[in-house]
Amino acid sequence: MRAAPQVVLGGRYRLTRQIAVGGMGEVWAAHDESLQRDIAIKVLREEFAGDVGFLERFRTEARNAGSLSHPGIAALFDYGEQDGSAFLAMELVVGEPMSDLLEREPVLPPRRLLPILAQTARALHAAHLAGVVHRDVKPGNILITPTGKVKITDFGVSLSSNQVPMTATGMVMGTAQYLSPEQAVGGPATAASDMYALGIVAYEALVGHRPFTGPTAVDIAVAHVNTPVPPLPSSVDRPIAQLVMRLLSKDPSERPGDAEELARMFDALVPHTPAGGNAPVSIVPGRSASRGAPAPAPAPASPRRGAPTGGRPSEAGAQRVRGSAAPPSRAHDAAPPSFDPRTGRPTGAAGVPAPTYRTPGAHSHPTTRAHARVQPGAGQGRFHVRWPLLVLAVLVVALLGAALADRLTGATGLDGPLGDPGYARAEPAGGMISPHVPGATAPDARTTTAKDA
Repeated sequence: MRAAPQVVLGGRYRLTRQIAVGGMGEVWAAHDESLQRDIAIKVLREEFAGDVGFLERFRTEARNAGSLSHPGIAALFDYGEQDGSAFLAMELVVGEPMSDLLEREPVLPPRRLLPILAQTARALHAAHLAGVVHRDVKPGNILITPTGKVKITDFGVSLSSNQVPMTATGMVMGTAQYLSPEQAVGGPATAASDMYALGIVAYEALVGHRPFTGPTAVDIAVAHVNTPVPPLPSSVDRPIAQLVMRLLSKDPSERPGDAEELARMFDALVPHTPAGGNAPVSIVPGRSASRGAPAPAPAPASPRRGAPTGGRPSEAGAQRVRGSAAPPSRAHDAAPPSFDPRTGRPTGAAGVPAPTYRTPGAHSHPTTRAHARVQPGAGQGRFHVRWPLLVLAVLVVALLGAALADRLTGATGLDGPLGDPGYARAEPAGGMISPHVPGATAPDARTTTAKDA
């Protein structure tokens, strides 16, 4: 039977276009007319049709591939024979073989290569657990999807643990460039043989060429057995080079224990770049993320909406009461304003200074101009900036009037309204204002209010 477009196999698979040609078969894209889906069909090459040996190998590939189920292995759907030939209906993988990728980019960066190798190793491990050795691991049998997923395919020369040997003694199966030393001398292929072949793939992708070459397949096979592996260039990271050289050990026992262990080794070597920025940290009041360290004080809430004021303390939070101990602070409490916006009086009870709050890490010494130079919080600027200026202006006018009255009357003290304790008196230092509540005895402690410099 000769494969061609529009040829129907098995009464349901219509061939559409040829994808690739291998040593034993041709791979075609086809359409499954029963299930209305696109698939891949591997057809025995025309010159091998009717050959009992090749037909048996197709049946063996169908049994071995059909026993595997793994996301990294192209799934087998069906097997059939027609007109002395055979075909396999398989999953159609949208992507390209790794051989095409290496043809465009002979050297792959580790960040791109190592995930491909790790996925391939995991797929091989699934096959090994099922008792199947691939025996032909090479870039042409590693398919890569546009999303970077790996699918291994072509179990045409695979060997199953319960399979009757189909090769004569000393006969070699596989591709010479990726052949393990034990296979080259006619020994049985094992899981370690597949890992050696994957090591050759890794070497080729890291330096742009295979470690062993020769004029004939026999020369290459002999080199695998007798020639030391050329060292990888210094441009390859040392841990990666060490792992690849371990995979290419002549002694199978020196290679990783299994393909799953190898996959984890590849994963550990993938370069990781920090995404940038600090990870979110949960802050407990009074504690930071590090054990026992004091936490920074949170931004006070806006009196209107309770929104943070940008991380700067409010004017009320900067106040201190001289000579008095401040009550314990809570990180989530915001300090109240100094005055009631409606009455202009302190927020505390009559005759009692307004309560003050200490922020974490604050000192108990009297506030200074350096402490007072703060940005008013949202919604507080109008009251905290204009009210002290208004009081100061009234005080200056009152003092000027008192001085004029003193000159005119010859009085030695301030009489009248200026003597009333309900009015503000001049603070001797810094032009600060010390308000007192009318009708109440002024406390010994003085309260200073921060103002903009």
